[in-house]
Amino acid sequence: MVTTLSVALLAGLIGFAVHVLWVVAIVALALGLGYVVANARQDRREAIDRHQENEEQAA
Repeated sequence: MVTTLSVALLAGLIGFAVHVLWVVAIVALALGLGYVVANARQDRREAIDRHQENEEQAA
């Protein structure tokens, strides 16, 4: 995630001189946000699965 944000920041800063790199910065941020959302969804599913397993073991 830090790498994605670093690439986006670098592309954004260079984008002031070379405007095409603004597109690269936007794509990098979109990819980073996609990874964050996917990881959050996976963590939520794992928490639900652990909760269900604990309920089954307690019963």
